Amino acid sequence: MNIHFITTVRKDRQLLIDFERKWKDDNSFITQHTSGSTGSPKAIDIPKWKFVASAQTTGGFFNFKASENALLCISPAFIGGKMMYVRSLEFDMNLYVTPFNRLPLEQLKVPIDFAAMVPLQVSATLREHPEKLNLIRNLIIGGAPVSAQLEKQLQQFKGIAYSTYGMTETVSHIALRKLNNKGDPYFALGDCRFDTTANQELVIHAPHLKINNLITNDVVHLLDERRFRWLGRSDFTINSGGIKIQPEQVEKKLADLLPSDAFMIGALPDEQFGSRVVWIGEQRIEGTFDETAVSNRLEKYERPKTYFFVEELARTSNGKIDRNRTIALVHER
Repeated sequence: MNIHFITTVRKDRQLLIDFERKWKDDNSFITQHTSGSTGSPKAIDIPKWKFVASAQTTGGFFNFKASENALLCISPAFIGGKMMYVRSLEFDMNLYVTPFNRLPLEQLKVPIDFAAMVPLQVSATLREHPEKLNLIRNLIIGGAPVSAQLEKQLQQFKGIAYSTYGMTETVSHIALRKLNNKGDPYFALGDCRFDTTANQELVIHAPHLKINNLITNDVVHLLDERRFRWLGRSDFTINSGGIKIQPEQVEKKLADLLPSDAFMIGALPDEQFGSRVVWIGEQRIEGTFDETAVSNRLEKYERPKTYFFVEELARTSNGKIDRNRTIALVHER
């Protein structure tokens, strides 16, 4: 593997050097912290062989070849960044390292065969340097859900883009959804298969990672043991008067009205219904917000009973909206 730095940011280089040192030391595991988007971040010790097994599964699907170009633009502090290094090492690819910021492709000039980005990076690049995205042949997008608005914009992308499904416990993704074909479901990679609990929570079986019956907090519509449609998180489900509402599905209906990174749907306690639906948005969109337009897009039971504006939504360390902390801040008010 050859590493090429397209960055002058010392801390970015150091993060990669630190991980490379840990990867090559005598320990049999890497300690990784979860993102904290659904609770307090926790440390998990992941055996190094699982990183290799995950890399082999992804490489097998994309048919990685030696000397192809891979892009590292996600910090190695996160599982997605670590996996780009391991994939490149396993398949002897050229690894190009760009700044770990919102515009990682700004200085990129070489074609890239495989890259991983978060939605914020993709949307910012499409807005400011759209021609740079077409340097990438295969792009996976993870770390947060891909909004309907971003998916629509990606229909003009010349390469192939996928949304990923996975978590720290599965050592990056174990399923992909092709974004170039709107409406495609997630499909399993490698030997993975799925089923669900009685509450429609996804259950993962991944023999290559020695994972069996891993129950997730993701509510899905299971098509078969290899395919599913993601609906939302069970820990965010709103129960209002006995009606269950998935906030992610409500937000999806509003995606072309408002920037998806500037608002969220949540719930606050209600004496009559147990919980009431609330809308929380950042002050930067207050001037363009249209409550009537929002209500017209939604079913009666989905419509927010209260609207709040905050300076900023709370976020996790990797930029995801922290729903629990945001709701707590509003509740305190």
